[in-house]
Amino acid sequence: MQLPGENFDPGSDRDSDPGVGSKSAPRSSGEVAGQTATSAVVGADYAETTVRALRAGLRMQSIAAIVLAGLLLLKGPIASYSSLFGSLAAYLPGALFVLLVARKLGGDTNAFLRTAALGEFGKLFLTGLLCAVVFIWVKPLQAGWFFAGMLLVMMMGWIGLAKAIR
Repeated sequence: MQLPGENFDPGSDRDSDPGVGSKSAPRSSGEVAGQTATSAVVGADYAETTVRALRAGLRMQSIAAIVLAGLLLLKGPIASYSSLFGSLAAYLPGALFVLLVARKLGGDTNAFLRTAALGEFGKLFLTGLLCAVVFIWVKPLQAGWFFAGMLLVMMMGWIGLAKAIR
């Protein structure tokens, strides 16, 4: 007997017997194991897709940084290495974040969130530290090209992720 609001499965023999429990109760331990295995496969597919998207973003960032630095060699070496330092100041913390977070994909949610939060804080701290180190120790430096390289790398990361996820 089917109760209002209960899912009906025409292939199930439990619906014809009023003494059998609700649809949400598993018929056997094999059914539970099958559901767990299916959800693990779905989680693994999601983790693999996410890692692929992160790699694509990092690849596009590195290509953009190299192309910009190469093109700026026509303007001069200072502009070229300034953009390269800016690119590295954005790329290295992002790559570290990806390495930390990608290891936790598909696992425990609390561990993932903890790692993502700490990784984001570390990324922001490392970005600020690298910017400070470059501005203190690298002379001469063209700040405009430094920030142009940094901005280009960040934008290419967003584009790479959007393209890979789509």
